[in-house]
Amino acid sequence: MRSRIVMLALAYGAGLWVGLVFMVPARVILPLLAAATFGLLWTRTWTLIAAVLSISLATGAARATQQASSCGRIWSPGVRSVLLRLHDRPGTRGTASASVLHSREGCRGTIRLRVNSDSLRGGVRVIAFGQYRGGGVLSVSWIRELQGGRSLLYALRHAMGRRVRTLYGPRSGMVEALVLGRRDNIEPAVRQRFVDAGLAHILAISGLHVGVLATWILLLVRMFVGSRSAWLVGAIAVWCYVATLGFPAPATRAAAFISVLGVARLRQRHPPVAAVLACAMLLVLAIDPAAATSVGAWLSAAAVVGTRAGAEALPRFRLLGASLGATLVTAPITAFAFGSVAPIGVLANLVAVPLAGLVVPGLFLSLVGGAIPAGGTGLTLAALEWIAELAAGIPGGHLTGVAGSLFALPWCLVLLSAVWFRVRRPSMPRLRRIAFLAAIASWAFAIPSLGKDQYRSNELVLHFLSVGQGDAIVIRTPRGSWILVDGGPRTAGFDAGRRVVLPFLRQRGVRQLAAVVVTHGDADHLGGVPAVVTEMTPELVLDPGQPFGTELYREYLATLDRVGGSWRAARAGDVIEIDSIRLEVLHPRRDWISTHLDPNDNSVVLRLEHGCFTAVLTGDIEWPAESLLIPVMSESDLLKVGHHGASAGTTDAWLDVLTPSVAVISVGRNRYGHPAFSTLDRLLAHGTMVFRTDDGGTVTVRSDGRYFQIEQGVSTTPWEALKCQTRRLLRSNGSSWTKRSCTRTPPVSLLSCSTT
Repeated sequence: MRSRIVMLALAYGAGLWVGLVFMVPARVILPLLAAATFGLLWTRTWTLIAAVLSISLATGAARATQQASSCGRIWSPGVRSVLLRLHDRPGTRGTASASVLHSREGCRGTIRLRVNSDSLRGGVRVIAFGQYRGGGVLSVSWIRELQGGRSLLYALRHAMGRRVRTLYGPRSGMVEALVLGRRDNIEPAVRQRFVDAGLAHILAISGLHVGVLATWILLLVRMFVGSRSAWLVGAIAVWCYVATLGFPAPATRAAAFISVLGVARLRQRHPPVAAVLACAMLLVLAIDPAAATSVGAWLSAAAVVGTRAGAEALPRFRLLGASLGATLVTAPITAFAFGSVAPIGVLANLVAVPLAGLVVPGLFLSLVGGAIPAGGTGLTLAALEWIAELAAGIPGGHLTGVAGSLFALPWCLVLLSAVWFRVRRPSMPRLRRIAFLAAIASWAFAIPSLGKDQYRSNELVLHFLSVGQGDAIVIRTPRGSWILVDGGPRTAGFDAGRRVVLPFLRQRGVRQLAAVVVTHGDADHLGGVPAVVTEMTPELVLDPGQPFGTELYREYLATLDRVGGSWRAARAGDVIEIDSIRLEVLHPRRDWISTHLDPNDNSVVLRLEHGCFTAVLTGDIEWPAESLLIPVMSESDLLKVGHHGASAGTTDAWLDVLTPSVAVISVGRNRYGHPAFSTLDRLLAHGTMVFRTDDGGTVTVRSDGRYFQIEQGVSTTPWEALKCQTRRLLRSNGSSWTKRSCTRTPPVSLLSCSTT
């Protein structure tokens, strides 16, 4: 019976997944449903499994068809006027979710809103007018609340949220995540610390929260009624709470698990845990078939399996075994979906989970009891934050990579090894061989860090990445903040943001960007930005504010709306100061961009200063914009050559004013003749050292504010270094401008100012 239930649950989930992902056509589903009708009349296990698989396949395909016809999928970019049901009040970033009640196309579904209004209430009906930019996000320019018809569910959530903000003030975002499952109001830095510490599940409504709540309810109810009534009251209370949350998959799974276990206890049965979990997952999939493709549902089920298996494997240290098992089982999923695994969570959860067991009931008690229980719960929350900050700061505590199967593969091997070790229990000689092979395999985790640069304190570092025909500049400030200027190109088969920029940042442990500057909207500069912004939400985004009609530009705007990044148009005179560096916007001026349409000459031009070191980053400007800027320019140590070294820029007058010691040309193989020989000759005539990303790979510049050092070599990944070496050996000799060694060149040190 146990195996039959588990196999039926697996078959139902697999059928839903296939139906949701591949949208199986009706001509395939109808014969399967006919066969399933007859199959249900038989009691053989495999016949039932085939019938359940057919039914779930049809259910998944029907749900996929419904999702494909939702407003977020069928709307094209443009102005929209729509009747909505607002779920919760807009968060601190102006984001909210809403259900479409009426639209011109007659579609339904849930969309995200970007709206600047603090007076809206959760659960109300609204008429919204704004710009739909794709990606299921509507930027609202006008919104009006309608009277009557307020949803009781969201009205209750609104009242709870208002109570939380009154009691907890600055920590209200974290409390709303723990109580209501809203994560929009959590500070990005706080959220990232919990992710790096392996405690992300603490800030999301998971089975842990529901289990803790159910345990406390059972303990309290048993003080007044018998055990049988306590299980009934506890199950009803938990399901009411899950309904308030909107039936998220992890919470629904926990509630179903508790209910099935409660029924078994009342009937004095002791079913296997695997059978109870299978029943719970069947109920989750019945309520929400889309959970079959939800990462949260997969993580929830995997965490339960891992927790149980780990506790059984280490009976003397059950809590440690449970934490270790949950981390091992969920690691391949988090590596595949998020590109991150936090082994430090094995230890951090030993302290954080008991604290969460106190925080969750304390939060609910404070909603009723007011300020006194809120004070004690606030102290426990502070301790939880301190644990997350401590664990996140441990070197090597969290590992990052590019999300996908390649990064998940080593963790799958680790999990399979643990399962094999648990089942086979090898002898000591065999254990020695396993240890030797594990030592060799551990290089799989060391490979991503082979090209990692070491950063010194009080050191500014600029990386001009080798992204092909395009620009991508990564800046590290002296105190460890990160800025991205452009994201490289994107074509049909290559996304520099996903293939180059993100791996580069992940290898250096970057989790968030202080700022992103898009010099202009051409694909060779903007193309990789959406992928980077999606993974690493920047605190500030700057671009020229010149609208483009391309699909890429609309995708970029929709991505900013979705992640909630702060945006503003860059104008001459704007200054960004981060740590000890100063970024000044030199171009475009307001009067210039209002009369000029060429996107290249409207590029954002930046002057970077760190002590005596100065660098000018020019985007794609050519001689018209250079002529405008010459009167306000001064000497600079480094020049990022405009428009990949095109002949129409980098004039003699421009170089006479800047007199750069070093020039960097970001360029790849192209049909435009970049860089032009005339540009290279002008740089040579002015005594400027030239570094090109197409010949030598990534260019790295380091400065302590007095001296600066420049070196070139492929520091993106070791695989790029190998490819570059192979290319160097195979290609024929060329001119002095086109042949350069792919190995890292010795650093050249130059003086920015005197040391007096």
